[in-house]
Amino acid sequence: MPILFESDDRDLTGPKLLLRGAAFAVVATAVVVAGIIRSQGGFEESIAVTALMSDVGDGLPPKSDVKYRGVLIGMVSEVLPATEGEPTRVRLDMKPEHVAGIPNTVTARVVPSNVFAVPSIQLLDNGAGAPLEAGARIEEDRSLATVQLQTSLTALSRIAAAAGRSRTDPTVGILETVQRATNGSGAEALRAGAQLERIVLAMGEVTTPDGTRSTLDTLSRAIDGLRSSSPDLLAAVHQSVVPLRTMAAQRTRFAEMISAGLITTGTVADAMENNTGTILGITSDMAPVLDILGTGSKNFAQMAVSERVLSDKVRTVLWRADTQSGVPKIIVELTPHKQYTREDCPRYGELAGPSCLTGPPGPGVIGTAETHPATPASDIDERQPWGSPHDLTQLAEILGGPPDALSTALLVPLLRGNDIHVAEGTNSAATAEEPR
Repeated sequence: MPILFESDDRDLTGPKLLLRGAAFAVVATAVVVAGIIRSQGGFEESIAVTALMSDVGDGLPPKSDVKYRGVLIGMVSEVLPATEGEPTRVRLDMKPEHVAGIPNTVTARVVPSNVFAVPSIQLLDNGAGAPLEAGARIEEDRSLATVQLQTSLTALSRIAAAAGRSRTDPTVGILETVQRATNGSGAEALRAGAQLERIVLAMGEVTTPDGTRSTLDTLSRAIDGLRSSSPDLLAAVHQSVVPLRTMAAQRTRFAEMISAGLITTGTVADAMENNTGTILGITSDMAPVLDILGTGSKNFAQMAVSERVLSDKVRTVLWRADTQSGVPKIIVELTPHKQYTREDCPRYGELAGPSCLTGPPGPGVIGTAETHPATPASDIDERQPWGSPHDLTQLAEILGGPPDALSTALLVPLLRGNDIHVAEGTNSAATAEEPR
């Protein structure tokens, strides 16, 4: 059966047509794969070397050119990022026909290869040497020209970043970025450059009026000489400038503080002027208090010592540092307190203990001693001021001598309304009965 798209009489069956189509697909696929492999340098013989780079600029993509004296001698096959202080390793595939003329003393640097700033590896000649071999390592070039080039590219990158360049910008290289930024603005760029040149020339004429060294350079050299000859003096000058710099930076707050101080001083002056009588009255009323404090000033030292002893007792006995809490030790007696007397001393026949002669005499139970008749309430006039003859008599009986002003002010309110009797054989022991 003839096929419609065949013009001759040949009989091509379906299986034959399928076989021819499959053969054509295989051949086409092989050609495409071979082209891809060829584009990646798969069929080319190459010599692999490694360049050790600490700075690869804006990046170094694979297949970047490798040039030596302007001649393309290979390409970048792989870039291994730096790890743990090690330099970045750049694998280079070199053409065998060019490797024989490249000495092993060359150094490498990353440079823009065209106006679009596509990066490439440039090998720099550093004198004669043996030819490169497979697996050789090429060090990074650290000459002054390379450092200046990298510094310029870094500065341009910072300018582009400060100008608001987006991180998603597909622009490759800093030179292409500058080209896009200045596209259509040539006249403005030329005008700005001319103005900058005039400014630099004018500043040069001012700083070097007689054609000698500039004033700024002379000042810089003088400061360097001062720093080397007398570093302490320069440090002292620097430290003295810091307060002045702080004052200049905070001058607004300092002015506000001075204004607020003047307002406060004026308010206090007005208040004192409007309340002169009250201030005089307070001063007059403070005279007796100061008199009493002055009279009892001799007891302040003892009071301070007693407070210190009391605080030490509280800290060592009452307070627990481990739990940060106070634990008081209190003895509660539900029966009358029985005091140890000579009657309680141990006796064994005719033998008696030492306390039989040194123990306190008297009743063992407090409150059972012979009581004195209470002073009639009619003899005490609560309307009498403190320091009345009756109060002074009681206080002198307790203290064993005439009381002073401080003792009168402190003890008379406690004694008024109570019957005070001094026990025989003691100078300061006293018993007090409840007021009636």
